[in-house]
Amino acid sequence: MPILPRYVLRQFLPVFAACAVLFLGVLLMNQFLRLFSLAMMKGIPAWWILGSFARLLPSFAALAVPMSFLVASMVVLGQLSESGEVMALRASGFSYREITRPLLWTAVALSALLLFVNHKAGPEGFHSFKKRTTEAAQKIARVDLRPRSFTELGPWRLYARGSDAKTGELEGVYLVKPGTAQPIRLNAERGSIRTDPGRGITLELLDGQLQLPSNEPEKFTSGRFERYTVYVPLAGVAAAPRELDMQEMNSFRLRAKAADPATPKDKAVEYRVETAVRTVGALSPLVLFFVGVPLGMGSRKRTRGADFAASLGVMFAFYGLLVVGVSLGRRHENLASVAPWLCDAVGLAAGFFLTRRAASR
Repeated sequence: MPILPRYVLRQFLPVFAACAVLFLGVLLMNQFLRLFSLAMMKGIPAWWILGSFARLLPSFAALAVPMSFLVASMVVLGQLSESGEVMALRASGFSYREITRPLLWTAVALSALLLFVNHKAGPEGFHSFKKRTTEAAQKIARVDLRPRSFTELGPWRLYARGSDAKTGELEGVYLVKPGTAQPIRLNAERGSIRTDPGRGITLELLDGQLQLPSNEPEKFTSGRFERYTVYVPLAGVAAAPRELDMQEMNSFRLRAKAADPATPKDKAVEYRVETAVRTVGALSPLVLFFVGVPLGMGSRKRTRGADFAASLGVMFAFYGLLVVGVSLGRRHENLASVAPWLCDAVGLAAGFFLTRRAASR
């Protein structure tokens, strides 16, 4: 690789990586708090959180990568222009295209990667994430018993007058299984609770009474026992099948559902809009190249903070136009596949003007 592309990329890549980490961190923060809270309540190990993040990364990368590319391009080229390096390169015979070509090929590579991520890897990863968190929410991996309060154990509710967290010994136990007009009830003078990691929870009651419901509301069956064992599986009752969200379906499935006559008209329009948005988002690094690069090279006496602020302004304008396009596409069926391209069309038009002006200097 020639010296100039190596030099430009050496300046660009560290800033791009730092921006990607920053934006991904901001986007993932809300999910991190939710996952951390779920893991703490269910006693799930830390590696489970990392695995969940790995499934979310492709979806959030679709937003973080274009923003990182724009910010890094404008900041790096702004610094090169402010320090006089761009002027020196132009005086040495390097054209605008030669200076910016490494960033152009980077934008092309990122857009090609995002086409795969947006249409396949991202939706499938998000589906795996939602399935994983739903299953985790149903699990019982640890029981935190509090004296004189009810604790959920799968389909059961447990109450204990006294409990020892270390030994699992219980006193004054009351166990009820709701869900019917007359729930099953058990009470015992004492008992113990034991967690079997990976399997379930075993509750052993001693010297107690069992009350079973009857078909007749005014009657019930009661009996005493010396020892009674209740086993609660690690996973709760399986959730009912649900319809996948758009974010969980890859684009091949979205197109198939949009073309299905059984799909409601409004849903079919949303599926078409979503498919177009994914392509628009994937091509955004290439569009932002034509806007951000000439703006960065055209900066003279601006600080790095000013370049960063200008890149944020471009970013908000671009995604604002995307929101407008999505809204138009959902309101007008004929524009469902066309309106989301508004931001790319405006960006390319502005980029053509800015690039011509920057190249002629």
